[in-house]
Amino acid sequence: MRKILGRTIQVIGWLCAGWFGVAGGMFTAVYLMGFIGTGGREAGSELVLALGVTLGGVLVGLLVAKLGGWVSSYNSRFEA
Repeated sequence: MRKILGRTIQVIGWLCAGWFGVAGGMFTAVYLMGFIGTGGREAGSELVLALGVTLGGVLVGLLVAKLGGWVSSYNSRFEA
C-alpha cells in the first residue's frame, strides 16, 4: 500500500512540476517579449513575479515528487 501511495504522490509531483514549467514558462516568455520589445520600460515587475512563481512551483513539484519517492521506499522497523 505504501508503494502505491508513494508512486501516486511522485506522479502528482512530476505532473505539477511539469504544469508549472509549461504554463509559467509561457507567461514568463510573454512578459519577457514585452520587456525586450519596450527596451526594459514595461513588464519588468511582472516578469520577475512570473519567473519567481514559475521557479517556485517547479521546485515545490519536484519536492513533492521526492517526498513520494521517500514514502515508497520507506522501511519501517515495526513492520511484520
